Amino acid sequence: MELQLLSQELSDELARIESITTDVVKKSDLSIVLCRNLLIKLKRHVSKKEFESASKEIAFFKHTKQVPLRNLVYFFELKSFEIHYPNGDDGTKQKYIIRKLKKLNSFFSRNLDFIQYIDQGKTYLDTHYFTREYFNEFNITHARYYFRNPEFSSSHDLLLAKLDANRRLIAYLDIRLKNIGKLNGHKTIPPNQLKWTASKTDMTELAYALKSSRAVNDGQVSIREIIKTLELAFYFKSGDPYQNYGEIRIRKKSRTKFLDDLTLSLLSNLDKGDQ
Repeated sequence: MELQLLSQELSDELARIESITTDVVKKSDLSIVLCRNLLIKLKRHVSKKEFESASKEIAFFKHTKQVPLRNLVYFFELKSFEIHYPNGDDGTKQKYIIRKLKKLNSFFSRNLDFIQYIDQGKTYLDTHYFTREYFNEFNITHARYYFRNPEFSSSHDLLLAKLDANRRLIAYLDIRLKNIGKLNGHKTIPPNQLKWTASKTDMTELAYALKSSRAVNDGQVSIREIIKTLELAFYFKSGDPYQNYGEIRIRKKSRTKFLDDLTLSLLSNLDKGDQ
């Protein structure tokens, strides 16, 4: 059995489903069935045949199994989101999406070390993360309805699948959030929503200051996560934080202009209170 070929066939079939239906719940149901069926086939294969080497076992759990597993997680969570999506006004819908986004961002904060390990292409812990020998050494995530059999799971294969699925889900939710209110030809802002009235670079400057000072999650959080939280709180798009940071670094005068202005404004207000 060519396992990689089966995974490629699944990807092709998922793409076909994507092209034939716009009903998200129906699409999710069809995709979930396909992913589960392939995982069952892969499980049978793994139970009958030992891996020839640790490197091949790592390749299976880190790459081959990921195709059906990450799609299973994504479509399961997507269906759950859609069937619980409220029928209320725009403000109610926005609150529901923002609440879901906060939960997803919390996942990234909790698993920051592993995410950095994957994003930076590191491999020195792959034997621990992606072979079955160390399955019981890590209690990393709630299994829910996913495949968590010790004979068919490594300690971190599900966490890797959730990482990929959650990134995809965040992109989907961002689009849903942006599209709220567009059916009426206007962009809706939730009632009593605070609005950011400073510049994009000002928000970036604040985000970097929060991270550098370890004021948020003791510094164990990415700039993008802080930016995303600020954007959601103030209903504002600040653009690419790294490009904005580049503009801040090349300033000829103060590179902390926004923070300096905040300090001066606060001191001025305090001085007025003393008079």
